[in-house]
Amino acid sequence: MARLVIVVIALCLGLITQVVAGDMPAKETPQTGFRVGVTQPPMFTLASALAWGSPVEVLLVERDVDARWQIPDDLTVLFWSGATLEPELGKQLAESGQASVSLIDAAGVHQLAKRTPADWKGPNEDDDPHMESLGKGYGMVQTIRPEGLIDTKYWLDPLNAMAALEAITMVFQGLDQRNHWGYQSNSDQIIQALWELDIRINKLLHEASSHPFVVLQDDFQYLEQRYKLITVPAGGSARDIVDKAKARGAKCVVAAEPFDQHLQSILDQAGLNSVVLDPAGQEMPKTTGGYFQWFGNLVSKLNHCVTRS
Repeated sequence: MARLVIVVIALCLGLITQVVAGDMPAKETPQTGFRVGVTQPPMFTLASALAWGSPVEVLLVERDVDARWQIPDDLTVLFWSGATLEPELGKQLAESGQASVSLIDAAGVHQLAKRTPADWKGPNEDDDPHMESLGKGYGMVQTIRPEGLIDTKYWLDPLNAMAALEAITMVFQGLDQRNHWGYQSNSDQIIQALWELDIRINKLLHEASSHPFVVLQDDFQYLEQRYKLITVPAGGSARDIVDKAKARGAKCVVAAEPFDQHLQSILDQAGLNSVVLDPAGQEMPKTTGGYFQWFGNLVSKLNHCVTRS
């Protein structure tokens, strides 16, 4: 495992929560093998690293073409991200009685409220015409969230990933006491790697933290908060986005979805950098080092976009 963590760190350079449905299975003797499911790629990769060298099998639970979650019948426990991110899964869990743990509710996970249009206004933007474009055009105007809900991409803060991993570790140790110290050793090394990742990202984004950049979807709040980044929300037409970027001195436009040809052409003509990032981790390698590779790549792309002249 130590060799694995060294490789993971090198790649970067390039408490159990509430059981929401069903009870955890009780055993008089330690279980020697079990299967667990994880619903989001970032935490799936970390849970897979935690299980390295143990009898646990970790499965990535995904949705089918009808958007229904495919939960295997023989899962010991399912780690999911909570009803805010996965509301339909919550209904399935209630119906099936599947034992489950909501990782966003794990002790130590710092939750951020989803932002409303008012939260995204600058100090002198009460009459900003860009905020009048709700439901039209590009960008965050199409993805405003209701007030009072929790922002879901908690894994964009490595400290949150650590806290969620601690919850998974406690469950593994409770189910498989024979391998208690093996899980603890794996967890300690992964958390050390996450600390190393956090330190390197902090250094890498030091210059970027003084440069504002435009975001078209409100999917990066945990990253912004952790590394003190300055974001400029923009929406409406392509021209609205360009005008907003120039008014705030932003050189980079960031999106969580591919730019269409028209918008990309307008951004290029305006001399603005642009980048598409993957905050949900859908494109990350589904391997034990996947979180580190994905996070390092995401931050490198963002830094290049924000600081490039």
